[in-house]
Amino acid sequence: MNTLRLANRAAARSVRQIKHGQLLGSRAIANTAARSLGVHAPAVLRSQASLLSTARSVDHSDQEWTASAASPPFDPSDEATVQAWTERFLDAVRDVPAATDPARSAAVLRELVKSNLLSFTDMRDAPEKFFLAHRLLATVGLGGFGVRFTVQFNLFAGSIVGLGGPEQVASLRDIQAAGQLGCFLLTEAQAGVLSGLIVETTCEWDAGTQEFVLHTPSDKAAKNWISQGYTAERGVVIADLVIGGESHGPHAFLLSMRDAEGQLLPGITVEDMGTKTVANDLDNARVWFDKVRLPKEAMLNKFADVREDAYVQTTDERMRIEVIGQRLLTGRLAIAEAALASCSVLHLRTEEYARGKVCNGLAGEVRLSEMPQLKAVFRESEAALDEMAAFTAGVEQRLNSCLRAGTIPDADLVDAIAVAKIRCIDVALERAHALRKEVGSYALMHATGFELVDMLLCCKFAEGDSRILQQKLTRDRLKALQKGGAAAALSGLLGEHRAEVFAAANLARKLQPAGRDVAKLAAAMDEHWREIYDLAEMIAERHIRTGPRAAFVEGPSVERLTPAATGFDADWKGKLGAPVA
Repeated sequence: MNTLRLANRAAARSVRQIKHGQLLGSRAIANTAARSLGVHAPAVLRSQASLLSTARSVDHSDQEWTASAASPPFDPSDEATVQAWTERFLDAVRDVPAATDPARSAAVLRELVKSNLLSFTDMRDAPEKFFLAHRLLATVGLGGFGVRFTVQFNLFAGSIVGLGGPEQVASLRDIQAAGQLGCFLLTEAQAGVLSGLIVETTCEWDAGTQEFVLHTPSDKAAKNWISQGYTAERGVVIADLVIGGESHGPHAFLLSMRDAEGQLLPGITVEDMGTKTVANDLDNARVWFDKVRLPKEAMLNKFADVREDAYVQTTDERMRIEVIGQRLLTGRLAIAEAALASCSVLHLRTEEYARGKVCNGLAGEVRLSEMPQLKAVFRESEAALDEMAAFTAGVEQRLNSCLRAGTIPDADLVDAIAVAKIRCIDVALERAHALRKEVGSYALMHATGFELVDMLLCCKFAEGDSRILQQKLTRDRLKALQKGGAAAALSGLLGEHRAEVFAAANLARKLQPAGRDVAKLAAAMDEHWREIYDLAEMIAERHIRTGPRAAFVEGPSVERLTPAATGFDADWKGKLGAPVA
């Protein structure tokens, strides 16, 4: 990369020391490991009425809990403010490298949550800080803690901010003060990242008791690969809302997973997904619900509610997948930015090594960094990463405006976010692989950053698998073509994006004979799968070519990589109720 970036990395190291000390703040989840594994707990018709007791008792409104009240003011345009907050945040996560198992990692996050450096409402009030935090973690090392972090602040708390009513949002202050952890229960065992949003878990309204009944109807509907699902006390679960036998589609519900002693509440079964090839500092769980009773207040009710035993839309914005999926959008962009930051610091560290590595050349000794093939990799990587950073920062600016205003992103911005997610991760994977091929055995060594490259694959399928997002881009393009009619298609064929319009029209022609026959449509899509993804690539190219450019608030990437763990304590569940040494 360039000298400025190397200087930035060195400067950052000079003002910050990584310390490995005792991890604080582990919670009391005593004697729960056995209860958390095995058979379903019996159905007990016990209400979680205390779930939102803190929300009922608060004497302030959501509007009163602003960024200025919840966390220190943050001016993204002020370099000194950004730098000061950066240093405080990096100091708060200094123990992440030593937190090699879920018990330790959860303890570090609890302390970070309680520090209030990043408020649960900063996604709305200071979104630049929210996205900056994700990028900073990636400069330290793109590991399991980064996933845990985004689950807590984006998927869990962010869903309450985006979907909850004023009392529910206000309850976040007490959750944050207590350092409680939350999870986001969407993905199901037979509806994973390649299946799109399919929800079979039900939450049925019981008019007799004025409660919801949350239930997993079969093992294929069990919530699956739920990050932080084993250590969390709270959760936001996405379930099909049923009232009077009528389905109203996926809705979000806030629930407690464990009681004050850390024991799973009746009717909830949690099973650890097991040891992974990477990120074993993160717990992933499969979760079942056996007729778990939830109070009426459990339903996040900004957009819809149950009143007098009937479904009610509470705003002009109707509940739909774009509303439910708001946090998937912020998550996609945060992951895209983290992948870019991770790949950038990998190149910075590798360039530092290459500058010091002496090789024998035809004319005598030469530095590895001067080898033409490696120089080309650095040059090409810098161009590719810089292009995607400028595009993605521009997308973030557009999304930040929506987050502050509390509005749903329009279709063009939704597509741009998908493009950022797809392309940032593809570029990071491609450039990391190109670099790996040219630095010999260095790429096999620990503490080089290459040991974390597999996390980029996690980024590829998190918050919407890239293939699913590509299919969505193509589907929406075909819908727009159909809606515009022949006149719009003809005009498009004469315009700047004629190649994309022609490809869309040609694909539509090939799929048209299937009509509404699902089996025939599936067969046609299988036959023309390459054209489906080729069209998605053309759409992505258009967005990158025409989208506004910007810069991230912290400036160029700074390399702060710390060695990733080479092992972890497999008996971490037993430490959940004890101090973490």
